[in-house]
Amino acid sequence: MATNIIKKIFRGAKPLDKAVYHYRNGGALEGHRVHLRIESNGSGVLVIDADKILYLNQTAAEIVKYMLDGKNDEEIISDMLKRYRVAKETLNDDINALKHTIKGFAESTDIDPVTYLSSEDISMFTSGFSAPHRMDLILSYEKCPLFMDFCFEHPLKEGLTFAQWKRVIEILWNVGVPHILFTGGEPTLFANFMDLVRFGEEVGIVTGLLTNGEKLADTSYTNTLVEAGLDHIQITIQSHRREVHNELIGEDTWERTVKGLENALATPIYCVVHTTFTSKNKEDIPRFISFLKEKGVYVFAGDALRKESVTKETTLALNEAEITEIVKRLSEETKKNGISFVWYGEEKISSEVKPSNIWEYSMCIEPNGDVTPCTFKYQPFGNILKDEWKAIWNKAIKYNR
Repeated sequence: MATNIIKKIFRGAKPLDKAVYHYRNGGALEGHRVHLRIESNGSGVLVIDADKILYLNQTAAEIVKYMLDGKNDEEIISDMLKRYRVAKETLNDDINALKHTIKGFAESTDIDPVTYLSSEDISMFTSGFSAPHRMDLILSYEKCPLFMDFCFEHPLKEGLTFAQWKRVIEILWNVGVPHILFTGGEPTLFANFMDLVRFGEEVGIVTGLLTNGEKLADTSYTNTLVEAGLDHIQITIQSHRREVHNELIGEDTWERTVKGLENALATPIYCVVHTTFTSKNKEDIPRFISFLKEKGVYVFAGDALRKESVTKETTLALNEAEITEIVKRLSEETKKNGISFVWYGEEKISSEVKPSNIWEYSMCIEPNGDVTPCTFKYQPFGNILKDEWKAIWNKAIKYNR
């Protein structure tokens, strides 16, 4: 979700000092637990109740801080006029718009828990920050849910213990990462997975899960995830046809995965369905999207098994022309069915739907603690438990340049 408010950044004022502020029942967000992190470039990260994140530009971050400090509109306008050359009426309009957005965001359910003021702001937030916006925690590579024979090659590593993963989460929160995604392999197979979710809630960090959905077929397990504080789920389904899904996964999992999806959609947790397209499941896209619509899916994310990404020769992989056609058809069918669509890749979708270049603002931690740019490339910048974060981050910045 992208909300376009405070469209301009008023020039001329030095940003507020870098700091983290904690509030309970603060001003405009009475009844909520709030963390506001101001970065060195003046941008802000607002974390509400450990389950929603709102990224703020410099002026919005300042206004939000004053709101949370309990200042009224006149006091906020007075403070802002001392720092910015802007009309009082403009400030008043922006304050009202920001109040409305934040209140609606804090109280809404079934919305994307990670939100920017506008889609154009994402590039601004990738510079000047001291940490990525999201860290993917690869708990293990056990039972990788996709194409076991054709996965990206990952060095075998000894995994971290439960206590070590807890320490990782603490470090990430302290250095400024507001959002973690549990992934793998299949993260729900990690022995203390539920306790890690609970610990994330205790710390205040937003947590997500990328899963094959099998364990969620147990309704009590899914409900326990909700109670533990999990904030969003992405479930991988390869086809509406049982035989195609099972062939691609390599196991008879379709019924449990679909049941897991149904259970997840019945909760207040934000839920996304993900599919990796291949030569086996790229046909009959209209029926597949209709199937998802019938189940109640409201957000769909896709990517493709690319010829350049596989480690073995296979007829499953797709070329660029095939992928472009898939993206076009998905865009048409999801729009027709009222489903939000995200494509994990560089292909242009439409003027309304843009590709999600998640690698621009997220990083990964491997099972042994190594920090890498993404799940697709093993290029360690250091180890989260052995090296200073600043050194790791500086290597990541040089790599991205």
